[in-house]
Formats: sequence, C-alpha cells, structure tokens
Amino acid sequence: MSVYVYLVVPVLVVAAWCVYLWLRQRQPTSLESGIEDFQREMRALAPDPDAPSARRRPGRDRPVER
Repeated sequence: MSVYVYLVVPVLVVAAWCVYLWLRQRQPTSLESGIEDFQREMRALAPDPDAPSARRRPGRDRPVER
C-alpha cells in the first residue's frame, strides 16, 4: 500500500497543478470579452492620430524638369 502512496500523491499534485494552470490560462468566453478583444484589435490596426500623414500629393512624385 505504501508503494501506491508514492505513485498516487505525485499524480494528484501534478493533476491539481494542471487544472490550476488550465483555469488560469483559459480564454474568457463572455460576449463582453469578445467585444473588448475586437475593439483592442481595431485600435491596434488604426493609424496613429498624432502621426504626420504619409500621403503624397498628386503630381509631386515626378522629378522636376529643367
């Protein structure tokens, strides 16, 4: 019986640790969390409002003829 204790106790400890890590790392599944994720991605893709515009003016990309 004591041999089984040496096998069962570590297995239970590892199983409990795995459940703890799984619960801690799982992704939220609520509707609000999905909306927040989408808004965060949209902010990441949006251009920075403080950055200068990188647009070129039409007709300015040709060299000046002299």
